[in-house]
Amino acid sequence: MSVFSEQITQLLKDKLEFHNGNLNAQLQFDKNFIGFKGHFPGNPVLPGVVMIKVMTRMYEVYKKKEYRLSEIKKAKFIEPIFVDTMTRFYIKVDENKEGIKLNGKVLKMEKIIAKISLVLQPE
Repeated sequence: MSVFSEQITQLLKDKLEFHNGNLNAQLQFDKNFIGFKGHFPGNPVLPGVVMIKVMTRMYEVYKKKEYRLSEIKKAKFIEPIFVDTMTRFYIKVDENKEGIKLNGKVLKMEKIIAKISLVLQPE
C-alpha cells in the first residue's frame, strides 16, 4: 500500500461510521498530509483527486478489501479545503451487479463543498 493510502487509512481509523447504507467520517488534514505536497506551495489546497481517493478508501476500509475505481460519474468541487479544515465525508453506498456506486458529498461546517459519484469494481 502506498504512503498516500496509508495516511488516509490512518486518518479514517476510529472515525469511519456506517449507518443505513451510508458511510461517513469527519476528517482534518494537517500540514504534513502528503496530499498537500506541491498543491500549492505557500497556500496548500487539498486536490480533488484526494477527495476521490478518500471516498474510495472509506469503502475499502469498511469492506476490508481493495477495489478498483472504474468510473468517475461526477466530480464537482465547489470550495477548496485548506490545511486543518474540519471536513465531513458522506457516502451513500449502492451495491449492484454493475459495480459499487458511491454517491458522496464533502461538507465544511454543514456547507456542501464537493459532490462526487464513483463506480468501483472488485480487484
